Amino acid sequence: MNTGTSRGVLFGSILLGLAACEDFAALDLAGATTGENLALTNATLGGGMIKLVPPPGFCVDKRSLRQSFAIMARCDTLGGQLTTDAPLALITATTVKVTGPVAVSTSDFESPAEQVLQRRDDNDLALVQVRGSPPGDGMRDTYWRAAARIGNQVVGLALYEPSDGRDLGATAPALLTQMVERTHEQSVIAAVAAQDNSATAGPKPARQGFLSGLFE
Repeated sequence: MNTGTSRGVLFGSILLGLAACEDFAALDLAGATTGENLALTNATLGGGMIKLVPPPGFCVDKRSLRQSFAIMARCDTLGGQLTTDAPLALITATTVKVTGPVAVSTSDFESPAEQVLQRRDDNDLALVQVRGSPPGDGMRDTYWRAAARIGNQVVGLALYEPSDGRDLGATAPALLTQMVERTHEQSVIAAVAAQDNSATAGPKPARQGFLSGLFE
């Protein structure tokens, strides 16, 4: 995949990935009020390639799940249990399959609709704070985006804070960084387990494709 194509894929599938969930604007930062438990501790995205693991205290909203999209919120707002002092926020995750030597960087987040306030390129993780139009009412117009390659998938994240809540400051990018690390670790473990299980049915294939990308 050439650079122009990769930029188009990342911009279209990650920066605008919220369009995959038509109900996003209807999801309140305060979460579920029906008493129904909508909280999932993790989810599988990207055709089974990504084991999505939210930060501590956050859960996946099962209403939002798509093949390559998910929304996360504090577990108690989704009917689950609050196990840590997690902040009130919404996190979205979008995945897109890539091939070839595609690297992510903060330049992939440049958009005329958003003003970049901060940039952080940390090895394979790109983080930006931007000012723009949040996808729902009651959210700050400044928010964080992150992207990282995990195997043959690029995972894009965004964290939105309530406009009437305290500014999370450095906590916001730290949550996204932690989530990328946890998701990468569990995705590798799941991939290795799948390879080990398949070995019982025949010779173990050469390390290529998804696993090769994970350990490069």
